[in-house]
Amino acid sequence: MNIQVLDGQQCPAIVRLTSNHPDQIKRVMDAGASGIMVPMVKSAQDARAAVSAVYYPPEGTRGVGLARAQGYGASFQAYRQWLRDNAVVIVMIEHIQAIENIDAILSTAGVDAYIIGPYDLSGSMGRPGELDHPDVQAAIQTVLKAGIQHRKAGGVHVVEPDPALLQQRIKQGFIFLGYSLDIRMLDSLCRTHLSMIKTAS
Repeated sequence: MNIQVLDGQQCPAIVRLTSNHPDQIKRVMDAGASGIMVPMVKSAQDARAAVSAVYYPPEGTRGVGLARAQGYGASFQAYRQWLRDNAVVIVMIEHIQAIENIDAILSTAGVDAYIIGPYDLSGSMGRPGELDHPDVQAAIQTVLKAGIQHRKAGGVHVVEPDPALLQQRIKQGFIFLGYSLDIRMLDSLCRTHLSMIKTAS
């Protein structure tokens, strides 16, 4: 993890987990993460489990450890207060079941924001990769409206390196955006330049 590097730049580290497991959540929070991004949250129960794993009793169920986040024991009480005031829990909405339970998920105490994973969402709807399909777009709009209603910061992954689509998502009300992937950017750039070369020859 590069949490220490980010701390040196005064940039909060939000760690994208591989599962909604309390042991993993404890490990990254003890390492000094400012928050977590939890995959495949499909229900309020999933959301509550993630929140609970971030906080110590009585607010949650996180085991007490003395690691980097707690100053190796020298600043545990200060960290405990920091946790209450600053910890961030972001749920990843990437399954049709999450769309069906979106109000319950976003009304869960301790959930601060959400981000939509469009590829997994489309796959769970039986339309893998069909991101422009009306059903997939309708599901995204359902989440956006619920986020506004529950006053949760909304995010979405804009997979293709398309500045126009990025601007469109911002105008729709998304404020937490993942923009493309390095491999998609490289592929898009190479294809554009190859097309230019072919046109010029």
